[in-house]
Amino acid sequence: MAHDQTAMKVGTDGILLAAWSPLHNIKRVLDVGTGTGLISLILAQRLAGEVVIDAIDIETDACSQAQQNVAHSPWPLAVNVQLQSMQNHRSTQSYDLVISNPPYFSAGQVFEEKRQQARHSASLNAQAFFAALAKLAHQNTQLAVILPCDVAEQWLLLAALDDWHLVRRAQVHSFANKPAIRSMLLLTKSPVSCCQQEQILIYQQDKSYSPQFVDLCRYLYLKM
Repeated sequence: MAHDQTAMKVGTDGILLAAWSPLHNIKRVLDVGTGTGLISLILAQRLAGEVVIDAIDIETDACSQAQQNVAHSPWPLAVNVQLQSMQNHRSTQSYDLVISNPPYFSAGQVFEEKRQQARHSASLNAQAFFAALAKLAHQNTQLAVILPCDVAEQWLLLAALDDWHLVRRAQVHSFANKPAIRSMLLLTKSPVSCCQQEQILIYQQDKSYSPQFVDLCRYLYLKM
């Protein structure tokens, strides 16, 4: 998959989120901040193209790259890439799944200009995200996001204010003896009695992929 034009390259975060997210009864998907189109294409692969995916991004080159990647994929008709912010996006039908590797760095952190736009939360902070989500979701919509663990706690506080409930959470560790580096969250509008908690380990001590990671992502890599 090409990623030379985009600020956010193909990476483990997007692969993990797309591989981990449940897809039962999912027919319409919104991929927010699609970048290369990685998450959308993995979902299209998992659902054999039998899905409608709107992939949006505010960065022109990212959309161009995503469109190229979609066009050269086996699922060119499943993914519709649009140059659009989540706040301005409109759809005639609500989405069954909204999925995102959203911007989370605070203002003041310095990056190359495209990467700053892609990663700074000033373009789409959690409050704006949930405000926009309210117009795009139905009662059974699922929301799947991946965030740094501390940022995830902030998002969960705002999610609760908008009546979103955490149903599944995976803490992602690079190595077994290291703290978690990411939280993957699955939320719904329907309250649940308990939340499924899990841990995902990426590497073994010899720096090879863990059996758990291989089991989750093997179909996404040519060599694993």
